Amino acid sequence: MSTPPRFADELQLAFRRYFRLAKVRRESLLARLLITSGFALAFPTGLLAVTLVFGARPLNLASVLASYACGFLIAFMIHGGYRLSERLLPQSTLDRLNAGGWRAGLFFSLMPMLCIASGLLLFGQLLGWWMQARVETPFDSPQGLSRFLFLSLVFALVGWYLDHQHRRRQALQLLATEAQLLRLQAQIEPHFLFNSLAAVQSLIKPAPDRALEMLEHFTDYLRASLSALREDSCPLAAELQLARSYLGLMQIRMGERLRFDIEATPQAEALRLPPLLLQPLVENAIVHGLEGKDEGGEVRVRAWVQDRHLLLEVRDDGLGSQSRPRRARPGHGLALKNIRERIATRYGERAELQLTLDEQGCQALLRLPLDLLEPKP
Repeated sequence: MSTPPRFADELQLAFRRYFRLAKVRRESLLARLLITSGFALAFPTGLLAVTLVFGARPLNLASVLASYACGFLIAFMIHGGYRLSERLLPQSTLDRLNAGGWRAGLFFSLMPMLCIASGLLLFGQLLGWWMQARVETPFDSPQGLSRFLFLSLVFALVGWYLDHQHRRRQALQLLATEAQLLRLQAQIEPHFLFNSLAAVQSLIKPAPDRALEMLEHFTDYLRASLSALREDSCPLAAELQLARSYLGLMQIRMGERLRFDIEATPQAEALRLPPLLLQPLVENAIVHGLEGKDEGGEVRVRAWVQDRHLLLEVRDDGLGSQSRPRRARPGHGLALKNIRERIATRYGERAELQLTLDEQGCQALLRLPLDLLEPKP
């Protein structure tokens, strides 16, 4: 059975997704609230430190408590503002904002500014009501207003620069991941080729029909693999054909120990996705699930559309959680890591790969956003 994630992992996941907009949040709400609380503590602490060093007036306990109370109010107003935007805006708009550009820069600059201004005004009113006195805010004088606008502009420019650098690193990481994948797949795993050719050669005299069948599957597999390497995206039907050729080839090698079934709806088959996402999952099912099982088993591949997502499932009834780590072929251990990096960079948090190990078998479920996979006209 799959083990539940540790809270530290939940916190790390929530921080990575904290500045991304999404209709559905899969990370822990408690983790997100803790991160917001961290910002609520950090900003007043920084401002108080600057005031302590450069300020003309000494700090007292009342001003420190008021600063932290105001910080929490503003932080959670910003949190609520973004969450309200996620609820009200359509998913297509959220995707455009997550993708960057001047509209995203304007949105992510104005939203905190409005929340900060509203929070300062609201806190001033509440504090004045509590103390039965008038409390000044930065907006009561032209000098205070100009300082607020200047600091907002500085923070907006710093935020834009950091976001630009982050997206640049993401793009470079995607190129590196794709290059590594292409290098690994271009090798087409020499030992696999040699073993397949040796199997064909051994069958030529005693079983020429089986040798011919194996050679046909082998040729189809090579043709589909090399074709996929030349394209940035391909129809799911091509990915399924590659999986079918690979499983047909493995079925001849394993005989009755291997059974497989591939099902896909016509709508799913027409969608385009990055090449060679499905193949590593099918190979994992064979290598880690069925090859080490004496009686073998079945691999089922399914593809369908549900809740505006393309779902790809690879399920086997092999060793599952009883599988022992095997000596990996070159690059094989990076398969799942590469898939997760590729879909995260292309589709953000709307895509995910779930791996569930049971006592008898394993399920790999790949979820991709439908509106980013539409077939080319």
